[in-house]
Amino acid sequence: MSTKIKKISYGKVEIPDDAFEPKNVKERITIMVDQDVLDSYRKKASKTGDKYQSLINRTLREARVAPDLEERVETLERKIKKLS
Repeated sequence: MSTKIKKISYGKVEIPDDAFEPKNVKERITIMVDQDVLDSYRKKASKTGDKYQSLINRTLREARVAPDLEERVETLERKIKKLS
């Protein structure tokens, strides 16, 4: 019985600086979504050429950073005080 020695070649792979930032790391999850919501994202995705999962992710990202009602009211109150 002979053992073959295989040559292993190592290459250089350039890894972007932001490769491990949270916005670039994906995690697989399972989520239940209403059929009409999913259909609307699929329809929008087919029109834009995007993937529907990417559209859902973008919507969630925007909702996460959007100001809540309390912040919006406080901003409006400050603006009204400046106008008074």
